[in-house]
Amino acid sequence: MSELKIVSNSLEHTLKDSDLHNVTISLSEVYLDKLLAEGIAEDIPIIGAIVGIGKATIGIKEHLLLKKIIYFITEIKNISSTKRHDMINEINNSGKYRSKVGEKLLYIIDKCADHEISQIIARLFSAFLSENISYDEFLRASHIINQMIHDDLKWFVEGGWEKDRKENKYVYGHPHKEDLFRIEEVGSIATTGLVEIVSPDIMVRDQNDWKSRETSYIVEGSELTVCITDIGKKIRDILHGFFKTPE
Repeated sequence: MSELKIVSNSLEHTLKDSDLHNVTISLSEVYLDKLLAEGIAEDIPIIGAIVGIGKATIGIKEHLLLKKIIYFITEIKNISSTKRHDMINEINNSGKYRSKVGEKLLYIIDKCADHEISQIIARLFSAFLSENISYDEFLRASHIINQMIHDDLKWFVEGGWEKDRKENKYVYGHPHKEDLFRIEEVGSIATTGLVEIVSPDIMVRDQNDWKSRETSYIVEGSELTVCITDIGKKIRDILHGFFKTPE
């Protein structure tokens, strides 16, 4: 069996059947050999798989992957194993997806820039397990977040544009709806999938200055605006409070 299959199967087994309450973020700083010596690797299959595969040569890559996985597991440990088992089996048995949940999650977690992004992805997966979003929405949201810069995501979730408006950073020529934003306001998140362009209002009127006219009509339109997409709203709701520093 390939290493990919071993690790992905172990991750799925961990998520479906393991008691995760003893998994803490602090474990991510423990050396793999120590995890094996203390028996933790035997209790959590995915840790045992990574330790076993990398036993001969434990490198930075293995440490970083393990750290991301531990942060991921920590975020979903309060979901019962029964619920995790049922939800994952439902996806695997649906016949809709070519990759099983464990393998897909391994690709997603490995792609995360760091352990904090992995924890964010886990928050989304927890929302799926709790049936607050669908599996398709989880996959789409994970893709969006893995393409983003951390500070941009934080700015979006915490409503950075609202702070900009209060500081009068932008001048408006007309009343602005609360759910619409100028393209300049959303900056680099404009192409992430968190927002979408709203079709501008176009008005055609007669040209009244008959002497200087070059055309019989004048075409006018509102400035380009965007609104938050449905998946953007769900991401913002799920991650509400995530970035706040504990007091």
